[in-house]
Amino acid sequence: MSIGIDIGRFEIKAVQLNKSPKGYQLVNYGSEPVYDKSRDFDPERLSEENIIQACKQLMAKMKINPKRVKSLTTGMSNQLSSIRQLKMVNTDDEEELSQALQFEARKHIPMDGTDALMDYQILGEDIREMDKLNVLLVASTQRNLNNHLKLLRNMNFRPGIVDSEAIGLANSYVIEHGLPEDGANVFLNIGAVSSVLVVWGRQAQFFARDIQIGGLHFTQEIMEKKAMDYKEAEDFKRSPAFTELVDKLHGGDAGDFSVSVAEHTIYDNLVDEIRRSLRYYIKEANESFFQKILIMGGSAGINGLDEFISNRLNVAAEVYNPFAQMHHDVAEDGEIATKYATAVGYAMRGLLE
Repeated sequence: MSIGIDIGRFEIKAVQLNKSPKGYQLVNYGSEPVYDKSRDFDPERLSEENIIQACKQLMAKMKINPKRVKSLTTGMSNQLSSIRQLKMVNTDDEEELSQALQFEARKHIPMDGTDALMDYQILGEDIREMDKLNVLLVASTQRNLNNHLKLLRNMNFRPGIVDSEAIGLANSYVIEHGLPEDGANVFLNIGAVSSVLVVWGRQAQFFARDIQIGGLHFTQEIMEKKAMDYKEAEDFKRSPAFTELVDKLHGGDAGDFSVSVAEHTIYDNLVDEIRRSLRYYIKEANESFFQKILIMGGSAGINGLDEFISNRLNVAAEVYNPFAQMHHDVAEDGEIATKYATAVGYAMRGLLE
């Protein structure tokens, strides 16, 4: 039995998995807001105590005693870690490789006065340069790790595996479906305040980037344009009326808004950031074939978002349901399930150890 916990800015999500000869089995899952539900969501008011209390409430709801959890996997956000694929000289000397990667790690993470920590996975020989190895490097600092472990202990857990958010969200798909032989898949995890974009293929370089747009920004735009309060805007953005509004803005007919030209919306802002990231990837990785965009996360269910992204980028896009690949007898709702993708990736990692 393995538990994966994804600690977000809006909710904490937990997934409990088991592994059998038939595959992965979904045993339990749940979520709990980490903000004061009596007030509108404000990430600036989020405190560690809020997160701890939310986790304790969630574990009670799921009937899990944290002190009895033997296999726990969590992850650090991309803001607290760095992950990238590097080319290193092919060597059988592990100590030499480790020292070279330690040097690289210090170049890629903002140091906070504590030691750099890193882990790596050798992906294999580079197909273009046979004297080079492709290595996936994850780096952070001792202070970041200590803070994360302290938080888990305050939740009454015995810390287990600490993964990377970018790896966790990709693993929720890759462990079962693998990577495409040609080109790359794009994984887009849309959170409350920001999004994480990952590009990866069997022969395509791993790439991860944070995008500072999340579900809160969609809500704020609706509040401004429709003079709604927070709760009304949250409901509105998941309704067909929101898609109709966006279509009108792009077509230059926004009714009550009385605009005469097409208006740039938060949809466009997100797509612009995705396009900018993919253009950078094409330049750096020399790969321009993207199989599909898998949209996941708590804000993936915004009405019409998958279709909008697909049409604007000319790449197939779908909201990813991580529960669809598992054996389970729970009620399945793709829009709800997609927010558990990262937690699923963490729990799967725990079962692989």
